[in-house]
Amino acid sequence: MRDANWTKWSSIAEIVSSVAILITLIYLAIQTQQSADAINSQTRQSLIASAQFEQSIWIEHPELTALIIDNSVEMTLEQKVQLDSLMLLALSRREFAFQEYQAGVLDESIWADEKEIIRLLLGTERTRSWWNSIGQYGWGQEFVDVIQETIVGQPLHSYWIGLKNWEA
Repeated sequence: MRDANWTKWSSIAEIVSSVAILITLIYLAIQTQQSADAINSQTRQSLIASAQFEQSIWIEHPELTALIIDNSVEMTLEQKVQLDSLMLLALSRREFAFQEYQAGVLDESIWADEKEIIRLLLGTERTRSWWNSIGQYGWGQEFVDVIQETIVGQPLHSYWIGLKNWEA
C-alpha cells in the first residue's frame, strides 16, 4: 500500500514537473520573441535616424544634386570630395542594412527598399562613373557584389530625369 502511495505521488510530481518545464519553455519563447522584436525595432530606428541625417545633407547641399543630374558640368575638386563623401555616407547606411538583413534582423521587404535606393543613388551617369572608378573600393566583397547585381544592366534611374524636368 505504501509503495502504491509513493508511486502515485511520484507520478503526480512527474506530471507537475513536466507542466512546469512546458510553462518555462513557453515563457522563454515569448521572451526570445520580444527580444527579437526589440532588436528589429532598434535597427529600424537606427535606419530612420541615419536616413534623416542623410536627407539633411542632401538639403544642405542642393548643388550636389544638380551635379549628379547634369554630367556635362565640370566638377571642382571640392565638389568631387563632397559628392564622394555623400555617396560614402549613403552607401554606408545601405551596407549596415545589408549586414542586418544577412543577420536576419531586417526582413526582405525592407532590404528590397534599400536596394532600390542603391539603384537610385547609382542611377546617373556621374554616380555610376564614381562607383566604377573609386566608389566600389573599401566595402566588403559581398556588399560590392550586391550593388553590382543591383545596377549592372539597369537603365539610369528615371527619378533624376523626372526631377530635372519637373515643373511646379
